[in-house]
Amino acid sequence: MCDTPEPGKLLHVPARRRALFTALGVGAGIGVLGLPSPALAAVAGWSNPTRGTLTSGYKSPSRPGHLGWDVANSQGTPIYATADGTVRDVKTNSYPGDTTSGPLAGRTGNSVHINHADSYFSYYGHLHRVLVSAGQRISCGQLIGLMGNTGNSTGPHLHFEIHRPRLTSLDPRVFLANRGITLGSTAPVGSTGYPSVSQGASGWVPRVIQYLVRARGISVVVDGIYGPGCTASVRSFQSSRGLYADGMVGPITWTALVLPLREGNSGDLVRGLQTALNARGASLLVDGGFGSVTASAVRAFQSRNGLVADGLVGPVTWSVLI
Repeated sequence: MCDTPEPGKLLHVPARRRALFTALGVGAGIGVLGLPSPALAAVAGWSNPTRGTLTSGYKSPSRPGHLGWDVANSQGTPIYATADGTVRDVKTNSYPGDTTSGPLAGRTGNSVHINHADSYFSYYGHLHRVLVSAGQRISCGQLIGLMGNTGNSTGPHLHFEIHRPRLTSLDPRVFLANRGITLGSTAPVGSTGYPSVSQGASGWVPRVIQYLVRARGISVVVDGIYGPGCTASVRSFQSSRGLYADGMVGPITWTALVLPLREGNSGDLVRGLQTALNARGASLLVDGGFGSVTASAVRAFQSRNGLVADGLVGPVTWSVLI
């Protein structure tokens, strides 16, 4: 199937936007537009490690021995190094319910432990996948793993700790706030705005993926559940585009899936757009028709997020929306 949305004309993308889209697609490391800007997220060399909802807090009354903050999001959400440093040690091959400890005390599953300057240490637990190795030099905002549910965990989340020295914990939320960073909310340095989504995830983001994959002529059930069938369909799409076919929708696969849209387009690409807009507060009928009501919802979303409110859904609007 061709890359043109079903009926309606494909939006002509100006050269400048095409260049941005291409750069995002190859992971060139530029930030997407929006507030706050990923390029401005860190103060004095520090970054938010991920995005998500804060759940269990630091040394809370119910969990006085909890030495970090938990940030929940979909399995596969990218996890980034909070500062430059060297990987002290890692744990891999953990699984949900694993009772063995990671590099620090606690059943935190797959995990990464990083040495930073001035005797600071950061710790990232319950990862789905570790993407770095012990002894590796790490840059602030570098992708180090994917959020998961391994170890003693009841759902996908990041357990994040800050220490100075190694076994003296600090409240990471306060620590980052003192550097102008809101844990879980501020865009991490190096992020593209797109989450990484893999088998086991559910909700509106997998539903959007399913609509976008189906729009490319690949059979998939649109049920919001990223199961084995959805994974196989994603692999088929990745293979058709010459991408690494791991069945995971990360930033590169996202930028291959999305296409520019405007009023007059229709089909599953628009259904994916409408599903994402509804998740962001709109109340649209998911009918696949990009009419005036959908256009108004797009402009309202763009205005709220500091984007040009032109109603045109290009790569920047897509990345902030997802």
